Amino acid sequence: MKKPLLMFLASIALATGTYAQNKTEKKERKLEHYVGVQINELLRQVFNLSGSTTPVNNNPYLLVYSLNSARSGWGGRLGVGYTYRSFIDDDGVNRRETDINNMQLRLGVEKAFKLSGKWTAGIGVDGVYSMNDDRTRNVIRAFDTATTITKTDISSIGGGAMGWIRYQISDMVEIGTETSFYYVTGDQRQDVSITKRDFNAPGDPLRTTISKIDNKITEGIFRLPVAIYLFIRF
Repeated sequence: MKKPLLMFLASIALATGTYAQNKTEKKERKLEHYVGVQINELLRQVFNLSGSTTPVNNNPYLLVYSLNSARSGWGGRLGVGYTYRSFIDDDGVNRRETDINNMQLRLGVEKAFKLSGKWTAGIGVDGVYSMNDDRTRNVIRAFDTATTITKTDISSIGGGAMGWIRYQISDMVEIGTETSFYYVTGDQRQDVSITKRDFNAPGDPLRTTISKIDNKITEGIFRLPVAIYLFIRF
Protein backbone atom coordinates (compact mmCIF):
# COMPACT_ATOMS: atom_id res chain seq x y z
CA MET A 1 0.00 0.00 0.00
CA LYS A 2 2.84 2.34 0.82
CA LYS A 3 4.61 1.76 -2.48
CA PRO A 4 1.67 2.81 -4.75
CA LEU A 5 1.09 5.82 -2.48
CA LEU A 6 4.71 6.89 -2.77
CA MET A 7 4.60 6.46 -6.54
CA PHE A 8 1.42 8.59 -6.74
CA LEU A 9 2.98 11.37 -4.64
CA ALA A 10 6.12 11.23 -6.74
CA SER A 11 4.04 11.59 -9.93
CA ILE A 12 2.28 14.67 -8.53
CA ALA A 13 5.60 16.19 -7.50
CA LEU A 14 7.07 15.52 -10.94
CA ALA A 15 4.05 17.02 -12.72
CA THR A 16 4.10 20.05 -10.42
CA GLY A 17 7.79 20.52 -11.05
CA THR A 18 7.29 20.23 -14.81
CA TYR A 19 4.45 22.78 -14.74
CA ALA A 20 6.53 25.15 -12.65
CA GLN A 21 9.42 24.73 -15.07
CA ASN A 22 7.18 25.44 -18.07
CA LYS A 23 5.77 28.48 -16.31
CA THR A 24 9.28 29.70 -15.57
CA GLU A 25 10.29 29.16 -19.19
CA LYS A 26 7.27 31.16 -20.30
CA LYS A 27 8.28 34.03 -18.04
CA GLU A 28 11.84 33.87 -19.34
CA ARG A 29 10.84 34.40 -22.96
CA LYS A 30 13.76 36.05 -24.73
CA LEU A 31 12.06 37.24 -27.92
CA GLU A 32 8.60 38.61 -28.58
CA HIS A 33 6.99 38.42 -32.02
CA TYR A 34 4.25 40.82 -33.07
CA VAL A 35 2.14 40.47 -36.20
CA GLY A 36 -0.26 43.32 -36.94
CA VAL A 37 -2.89 44.19 -39.53
CA GLN A 38 -4.71 47.45 -40.18
CA ILE A 39 -8.35 47.36 -39.07
CA ASN A 40 -9.50 50.86 -40.08
CA GLU A 41 -11.87 49.53 -42.73
CA LEU A 42 -13.29 46.97 -40.30
CA LEU A 43 -13.93 49.68 -37.69
CA ARG A 44 -15.51 51.89 -40.34
CA GLN A 45 -17.92 49.12 -41.32
CA VAL A 46 -18.76 48.17 -37.73
CA PHE A 47 -19.30 51.71 -36.48
CA ASN A 48 -20.58 53.16 -39.80
CA LEU A 49 -18.06 56.02 -39.92
CA SER A 50 -18.41 56.61 -43.67
CA GLY A 51 -20.12 59.94 -43.15
CA SER A 52 -17.85 61.18 -40.38
CA THR A 53 -14.92 63.60 -40.62
CA THR A 54 -12.36 60.93 -39.74
CA PRO A 55 -8.85 61.96 -40.99
CA VAL A 56 -7.74 60.24 -44.17
CA ASN A 57 -5.57 57.19 -43.49
CA ASN A 58 -2.47 57.56 -45.67
CA ASN A 59 -0.52 54.70 -44.07
CA PRO A 60 0.10 52.15 -46.86
CA TYR A 61 1.49 49.33 -44.70
CA LEU A 62 -1.38 46.88 -44.32
CA LEU A 63 0.70 44.16 -42.62
CA VAL A 64 3.44 44.76 -40.07
CA TYR A 65 5.78 42.51 -38.13
CA SER A 66 8.27 43.18 -35.34
CA LEU A 67 10.67 41.06 -33.32
CA ASN A 68 11.84 42.50 -29.98
CA SER A 69 14.05 41.44 -27.13
CA ALA A 70 11.87 40.84 -24.07
CA ARG A 71 14.61 42.21 -21.81
CA SER A 72 15.97 45.27 -23.63
CA GLY A 73 13.09 46.15 -25.95
CA TRP A 74 15.37 46.49 -28.96
CA GLY A 75 14.19 44.84 -32.14
CA GLY A 76 13.53 44.96 -35.85
CA ARG A 77 10.38 45.84 -37.75
CA LEU A 78 8.93 45.17 -41.18
CA GLY A 79 5.98 46.64 -43.03
CA VAL A 80 4.37 45.58 -46.30
CA GLY A 81 1.67 47.15 -48.40
CA TYR A 82 0.39 45.98 -51.79
CA THR A 83 -2.43 47.18 -54.02
CA TYR A 84 -3.60 45.72 -57.32
CA ARG A 85 -6.61 47.00 -59.22
CA SER A 86 -7.83 46.32 -62.73
CA PHE A 87 -11.03 47.79 -64.13
CA ILE A 88 -12.68 48.78 -67.41
CA ASP A 89 -14.94 51.76 -68.14
CA ASP A 90 -16.91 51.63 -71.39
CA ASP A 91 -19.73 53.98 -72.37
CA GLY A 92 -19.91 52.85 -75.98
CA VAL A 93 -17.73 55.67 -77.28
CA ASN A 94 -14.86 55.82 -74.83
CA ARG A 95 -13.30 52.60 -73.49
CA ARG A 96 -10.71 52.86 -70.76
CA GLU A 97 -8.72 49.94 -69.31
CA THR A 98 -6.72 50.60 -66.15
CA ASP A 99 -4.22 48.43 -64.27
CA ILE A 100 -2.73 49.65 -60.99
CA ASN A 101 0.10 47.76 -59.31
CA ASN A 102 1.58 49.42 -56.21
CA MET A 103 3.93 48.06 -53.53
CA GLN A 104 5.42 49.61 -50.38
CA LEU A 105 8.11 48.16 -48.11
CA ARG A 106 9.79 49.32 -44.94
CA LEU A 107 12.50 47.84 -42.73
CA GLY A 108 13.88 49.33 -39.55
CA VAL A 109 14.96 49.07 -35.93
CA GLU A 110 13.06 50.14 -32.84
CA LYS A 111 13.20 50.40 -29.07
CA ALA A 112 10.11 49.44 -27.05
CA PHE A 113 9.30 50.93 -23.63
CA LYS A 114 6.87 49.74 -20.99
CA LEU A 115 4.74 52.70 -19.90
CA SER A 116 2.45 50.83 -17.49
CA GLY A 117 0.87 47.45 -17.01
CA LYS A 118 -1.18 47.82 -20.20
CA TRP A 119 0.55 50.52 -22.25
CA THR A 120 3.75 50.25 -24.29
CA ALA A 121 5.42 52.67 -26.68
CA GLY A 122 8.31 52.60 -29.09
CA ILE A 123 10.56 54.76 -31.23
CA GLY A 124 12.89 53.90 -34.09
CA VAL A 125 14.09 54.53 -37.61
CA ASP A 126 12.96 52.98 -40.91
CA GLY A 127 14.22 52.59 -44.42
CA VAL A 128 11.40 52.70 -46.97
CA TYR A 129 10.92 51.78 -50.62
CA SER A 130 7.89 52.19 -52.86
CA MET A 131 7.04 51.19 -56.42
CA ASN A 132 3.97 52.36 -58.34
CA ASP A 133 3.25 50.91 -61.77
CA ASP A 134 0.09 52.22 -63.46
CA ARG A 135 -1.08 51.56 -67.03
CA THR A 136 -4.10 53.06 -68.78
CA ARG A 137 -5.33 52.28 -72.30
CA ASN A 138 -7.92 54.69 -73.63
CA VAL A 139 -9.74 54.11 -76.93
CA ILE A 140 -12.09 56.71 -78.43
CA ARG A 141 -14.37 55.12 -81.02
CA ALA A 142 -15.02 57.62 -83.80
CA PHE A 143 -14.35 58.27 -87.48
CA ASP A 144 -10.73 59.02 -86.54
CA THR A 145 -10.45 56.47 -83.72
CA ALA A 146 -7.51 57.21 -81.42
CA THR A 147 -5.82 54.92 -78.92
CA THR A 148 -3.83 56.42 -76.06
CA ILE A 149 -1.65 54.25 -73.80
CA THR A 150 -0.18 55.85 -70.69
CA LYS A 151 2.41 54.05 -68.57
CA THR A 152 3.51 55.64 -65.30
CA ASP A 153 6.31 54.23 -63.14
CA ILE A 154 7.19 55.88 -59.83
CA SER A 155 9.88 54.47 -57.56
CA SER A 156 11.28 56.07 -54.42
CA ILE A 157 13.60 55.24 -51.54
CA GLY A 158 14.32 56.98 -48.27
CA GLY A 159 13.85 56.75 -44.53
CA GLY A 160 13.10 58.56 -41.32
CA ALA A 161 11.89 58.41 -37.74
CA MET A 162 8.79 56.73 -36.34
CA GLY A 163 6.94 56.18 -33.08
CA TRP A 164 4.11 53.98 -31.88
CA ILE A 165 1.89 53.30 -28.87
CA ARG A 166 -0.12 50.16 -28.02
CA TYR A 167 -2.65 48.98 -25.47
CA GLN A 168 -2.70 45.39 -24.26
CA ILE A 169 -6.18 43.85 -24.49
CA SER A 170 -5.07 40.39 -23.37
CA ASP A 171 -1.85 38.43 -22.97
CA MET A 172 -1.65 37.85 -26.72
CA VAL A 173 -3.71 40.69 -28.25
CA GLU A 174 -2.82 44.37 -28.48
CA ILE A 175 -4.18 47.37 -30.36
CA GLY A 176 -2.21 50.45 -31.32
CA THR A 177 -1.29 53.18 -33.77
CA GLU A 178 1.87 54.79 -35.13
CA THR A 179 3.22 58.00 -36.64
CA SER A 180 6.23 58.66 -38.85
CA PHE A 181 8.12 61.20 -40.90
CA TYR A 182 9.98 59.90 -43.95
CA TYR A 183 12.18 61.76 -46.41
CA VAL A 184 12.17 60.07 -49.81
CA THR A 185 13.62 60.67 -53.24
CA GLY A 186 12.92 58.90 -56.51
CA ASP A 187 12.02 58.97 -60.18
CA GLN A 188 8.76 59.44 -62.06
CA ARG A 189 8.74 58.09 -65.59
CA GLN A 190 5.78 58.36 -67.91
CA ASP A 191 5.39 57.14 -71.49
CA VAL A 192 2.40 58.30 -73.51
CA SER A 193 1.76 56.76 -76.94
CA ILE A 194 -1.04 58.00 -79.19
CA THR A 195 -2.06 55.97 -82.21
CA LYS A 196 -4.47 57.41 -84.76
CA ARG A 197 -5.11 57.42 -88.48
CA ASP A 198 -3.27 59.97 -90.59
CA PHE A 199 -5.77 61.17 -93.20
CA ASN A 200 -3.18 63.46 -94.78
CA ALA A 201 -1.05 60.54 -95.99
CA PRO A 202 -1.83 58.16 -98.89
CA GLY A 203 -3.74 55.13 -97.70
CA ASP A 204 -4.69 56.76 -94.37
CA PRO A 205 -2.07 54.80 -92.37
CA LEU A 206 -2.00 54.49 -88.60
CA ARG A 207 0.71 56.58 -86.96
CA THR A 208 1.97 56.45 -83.40
CA THR A 209 3.56 59.32 -81.54
CA ILE A 210 5.39 58.72 -78.26
CA SER A 211 6.21 61.28 -75.59
CA LYS A 212 8.33 60.59 -72.50
CA ILE A 213 8.54 62.33 -69.15
CA ASP A 214 11.35 61.71 -66.65
CA ASN A 215 11.09 63.67 -63.41
CA LYS A 216 12.89 63.57 -60.07
CA ILE A 217 10.82 63.42 -56.89
CA THR A 218 11.87 64.59 -53.45
CA GLU A 219 9.39 64.92 -50.60
CA GLY A 220 8.88 64.69 -46.88
CA ILE A 221 5.96 62.47 -45.84
CA PHE A 222 4.37 62.94 -42.42
CA ARG A 223 1.80 60.31 -41.44
CA LEU A 224 -0.63 61.07 -38.65
CA PRO A 225 -1.43 58.34 -36.09
CA VAL A 226 -4.77 57.44 -37.66
CA ALA A 227 -3.99 53.89 -38.81
CA ILE A 228 -5.26 51.40 -36.21
CA TYR A 229 -3.46 48.05 -35.95
CA LEU A 230 -4.53 44.84 -34.25
CA PHE A 231 -1.50 42.86 -33.02
CA ILE A 232 -1.04 39.23 -32.08
CA ARG A 233 1.93 38.53 -29.78
CA PHE A 234 3.57 35.13 -29.64
